[in-house]
Amino acid sequence: MAVKVWLQTRLSIYLVLVGLLLSGFVFSQKSYKNPIITGMNPDPSICRVNDDFYMVTSTFEYFPGIPIYHSKDLVHWKMIGYVLSRASNCPVGGASSSGGNFAPALRYHNGTFYVSCTNYGGKGSRGVFYVTAKDPAGPWSDPIWIGNWNVDPSMMFANDSMYWISPDNKGGFMTGTIDSATGKFITPLRKVAAGLGGSSPEGPHMYKINGYYYLMSAEGGTGYEHREVIQRSKTPWGPFDASPYNPVVSNMKAPKSPIQAIGHADMFQLADSSWWLVCLGIRPNGGKFHHLGRETFLAPVTWSADGWPKGGVDGVVKERFQSPNLPEHVWDKEPVRDNFDSSALRLPWNFLRVPYSKDWSLTEKPGYLRLKGSGVSLSDRDSPAFVGRRQTSFNVTASTKISFIPVAANEEAGLTVRGDDINHFDLLITKVKGVRVAMFRKYLKGKIAGVNYRNIVDGDIVLRITATGNQYKFWVQEEGKSFRLLGSALTKDISTEVIGGFTGAYIGMYASGNGRTNTNPADFDWFDYEDGLN
Repeated sequence: MAVKVWLQTRLSIYLVLVGLLLSGFVFSQKSYKNPIITGMNPDPSICRVNDDFYMVTSTFEYFPGIPIYHSKDLVHWKMIGYVLSRASNCPVGGASSSGGNFAPALRYHNGTFYVSCTNYGGKGSRGVFYVTAKDPAGPWSDPIWIGNWNVDPSMMFANDSMYWISPDNKGGFMTGTIDSATGKFITPLRKVAAGLGGSSPEGPHMYKINGYYYLMSAEGGTGYEHREVIQRSKTPWGPFDASPYNPVVSNMKAPKSPIQAIGHADMFQLADSSWWLVCLGIRPNGGKFHHLGRETFLAPVTWSADGWPKGGVDGVVKERFQSPNLPEHVWDKEPVRDNFDSSALRLPWNFLRVPYSKDWSLTEKPGYLRLKGSGVSLSDRDSPAFVGRRQTSFNVTASTKISFIPVAANEEAGLTVRGDDINHFDLLITKVKGVRVAMFRKYLKGKIAGVNYRNIVDGDIVLRITATGNQYKFWVQEEGKSFRLLGSALTKDISTEVIGGFTGAYIGMYASGNGRTNTNPADFDWFDYEDGLN
């Protein structure tokens, strides 16, 4: 009996040790956390060039347009430039909020990168276009206009042809072939497939895989019923048969997931033959409210025995997956502080629509960003003196040191949290009844919804915005004194569910004379952005 007990004890210890070893093995496998690119980065499109990956996302009315990101491991990404970096190839002047550049598609063929896109409402826009570059960091060409307004076009290079794929704006999808040098159609566009039952069929991509042409598209709108579906044919001209396993990805039947509105995906293969997709999604906070915009997510793809793809875990995109079988490649972190000591702005900064060159300078007062407030206000459908960046986490702190002497009550400069033209929270310096003040102002649905201010002495002022998932707080610091809270605002008040549109929160510096030019410029000594990484 004693021997039997001894053997059972030894066996139990052995099994525990084996379990621990196996657990250690599992936990030692690297995993990544979604989203892989945070803040407003919707409609991702990706291509692989040998061991490098490049991705683009939508930017709407912001300038420069369409950031291009680079990765070696699919998890860590670095912005390397913009596809649309000049007024001549980024016609967003006059575009409405959530107008401008929609749903780019990125492809690579024979040493050239291609990005297709749709532009709505910008001065000089002619609808659908594509641009090209030899180096993804740029420079990129001026637009080659296709001559129609069929949204969300994409490209496929196959059979020695460049195929153009786009919705027909009537619930179906069209295909044609074009001369890649001129944009002229060789084979005219014709309808080849219909949507698969969801609303707003859009964002098509076509792939030639194992003798089939797969047409993958988004449907269900951009909200909580968003999903990605797929169909295939033996030719790019159809007829197409729908996958019996649709949707490819969607979280609409996972209501408890912190990730929702999954869709608008692009699929690709690694050198190890594994398949992956990138897609957009949202992270609602405090109920069904998301204010960071639609972000970029990564999920593995598996194939059924009969040749149909499925993403994530039975179509659900999770917060964590095991990392791709690629060497980890982490980029250097961006510094918290921008001292404005360069002659060019860092890549994260954007303007609102095409900026006026007279409104800003990095050289007039070296070591400062100078904004010269024009008559354009933050609420105009124009380009105010504004320089901002995406809010990329729920928990952030943004601070700046500003030198600004307003002369009249219309003159102001400071920080803003922008949802769109008619929804923003402003922390500013202005004059009230002849006295210089720091002011917090809520501007919602096109009207002032709340104001609070305090008198401040002459001299430089530090303005600070702190953010959590549900709330912004606005602080002011006079020289030699502690920070004082000036006001607060709810993040949900600039969420997409409340204000509509397709963008996410931006935090930026601005100056405005609200109808007249400011007497004095606003000089920003530095800007700190501390990201909570969540």
